[in-house]
Amino acid sequence: MFLTVKNNQRRLYQQIVSQFRGSRHFPVVISDCEAGHGRQVRWTLRARNATDTIRQRWAGASWIIELVSTGLRGSKPFRQVHYFLTTLRTSPKALLRLVRQRLGHRKPVALASRHPAR
Repeated sequence: MFLTVKNNQRRLYQQIVSQFRGSRHFPVVISDCEAGHGRQVRWTLRARNATDTIRQRWAGASWIIELVSTGLRGSKPFRQVHYFLTTLRTSPKALLRLVRQRLGHRKPVALASRHPAR
């Protein structure tokens, strides 16, 4: 199981966000940089064991993950934060690779033009 946790799952979202506030110790912290296609992106993944409360509601949950991507698109700065819940037990590098692959599949859909080409 590898779930993206969004704000519409209020209780779970708030429980996970609260675990990443403040200056806590995170057993897993890894970063990677990427440049290309007019972008410069720094991915920072922080993960920790799921709390007992989360494990009770989500059987088998082992990690809660925060992925922060910051950088430039063209000349505009951006910052995005994503949260995940997973049952996978793997290395930090593999977690980062998995999260980036999952986010990479969400490409914007090109809308058809209202005016047909002449």
